[in-house]
Amino acid sequence: MNRKYIFILVLIIASLIGYYFYKKYNVPPSINFAGLELYNLQSQKINFNDFKGKKMLVSFGASWCGNCIDELNSLKKIKEKSLSDVEIICISDEDIETIAAWKERKQYPFTFLKLNTNFNAIHIFSIPTSYIVNTKLEVTNETVGFIDWEDESTREHLKKLME
Repeated sequence: MNRKYIFILVLIIASLIGYYFYKKYNVPPSINFAGLELYNLQSQKINFNDFKGKKMLVSFGASWCGNCIDELNSLKKIKEKSLSDVEIICISDEDIETIAAWKERKQYPFTFLKLNTNFNAIHIFSIPTSYIVNTKLEVTNETVGFIDWEDESTREHLKKLME
């Protein structure tokens, strides 16, 4: 086989592998929130449809994730003055005791829920992964990675998507 064709074949294969990993770790999956099995910190099953009528930020994260902690700390700083009408829901696949200790230790004023499976089962491979959900329970924005909620222009743009 000609070296030129081998080079092109290797380039195509490398591009496909790169695309696969980019999509896996940088593109948030579509999630059927109503189909998730979620529990509150008292181990009671939660129906996501109960949040209908509320503007929401739903963030999938974990207590050991630095970017998750940074994002929640950013949200905590501005929650009362800028996001008082937004329900912030943190979903973790860790055990309930770990989630409760994390919430208490950081004194987060958010709703924390336990996902009854691991993130991989719902195709979340990178955290934080956040969803903006409007009052009709429609996802209007999806993001993988840290969002700087203290940046006013970002915050105002995302809040408009919650309408």
